[in-house]
Amino acid sequence: MKGFCMPADFKTETLDRYRELNRAYADAAVVETYGNITVGNCFGSGRNVEKLPQVDFDGLRDYIAYSEEQDISFAYTINPSFLYNREFTREGVAEIKAFLLRLREIGVECLIIALPSLIEIAASLDCGFKIRASSICQITSANKALLFKQMGVHGMVVDEAVNRDFGVLRRIRNAFGENVEIIVNSICHQDCHYRMFHYNQISGDSTGASDRMSCAYYPLRCAMRLYADLSNVLKVAWIRPEDLKYYTALGFDRFKLQGRQTVLRGDPVRAVECYFREAYDGDLKDLLFLFAPSELYKVKLDNRALADFLTPFVRNEGFCCRDCSGCDYCETFARKFLQSEEVDRIMDSAREWLQENDPFRKMLAATPPAGAPGGGEGA
Repeated sequence: MKGFCMPADFKTETLDRYRELNRAYADAAVVETYGNITVGNCFGSGRNVEKLPQVDFDGLRDYIAYSEEQDISFAYTINPSFLYNREFTREGVAEIKAFLLRLREIGVECLIIALPSLIEIAASLDCGFKIRASSICQITSANKALLFKQMGVHGMVVDEAVNRDFGVLRRIRNAFGENVEIIVNSICHQDCHYRMFHYNQISGDSTGASDRMSCAYYPLRCAMRLYADLSNVLKVAWIRPEDLKYYTALGFDRFKLQGRQTVLRGDPVRAVECYFREAYDGDLKDLLFLFAPSELYKVKLDNRALADFLTPFVRNEGFCCRDCSGCDYCETFARKFLQSEEVDRIMDSAREWLQENDPFRKMLAATPPAGAPGGGEGA
């Protein structure tokens, strides 16, 4: 049976809808939701706090209790990529331990963690936590998966960078065993050079009020890359509902939908049902964003037009060597199935808007060196 892990919106009515889905399908189920508190949270996660559902310890306790009644588990995301080195001080370790014990008291049994140091702290409490290595750990090989397993993690989330490398996925699954999850609705660019730095930025903006400048920098640059070339949308490691069969054939039975930042504006139940049915007729990008409004300039990605896109990846192990300078497969596919005059117009308009509305570049242009005229004392 396929098990799906969904971003929590902390609404009981959503859990009710998941329960009804689980009853309606024999071969698929929502087995877990995941998330973290945003009120009174001292240790952050992998998402900017301003985009997450508002919930405190009391609300989390009630949500977990209701989830258990629906036979749906909950995993707590404490997966920042940076904790300002607090975890290497006696005071920081004491605070982290107290926080984790409080989570355990209100019913949290599973933790999703990125930092190895935090994994060790959680394991040292010996209070029954099941620890899952976050996708932020960037597990892209069997060796790395085994190293995290040796640390005592119960499960792991594969880095989306290898979503289309079926040889690597097979080796990771064989080496680690069960409890390996794959993110199906990835929206990150393949081999993004901003990725880890983006996670570090998010870690800094995941507890208190987010900074507008820092929160805009990476998303804008991701958008600039997307609209620079139409083929880039094909290089995002999403998985169509129809293509889940290739992953279950390798022994994967746990799939994750990301989207804690969009879950309140979207329809996660509708999204996961498409993966239950392994069928979807519409704009794939709507599905990837859980049917939440996503882009000012939208290029439609007709899911039906992508029916054969993954075929060479499946049939020819190592088909993608992740060197676009020597391969034009995605570019050729995009020209054939996606490009049109209307799409070109949208792409041009998007590039122009992004160039004109980049706050970081505006700040660079307006800020002289410290000590220079107009720089201000001590700038």
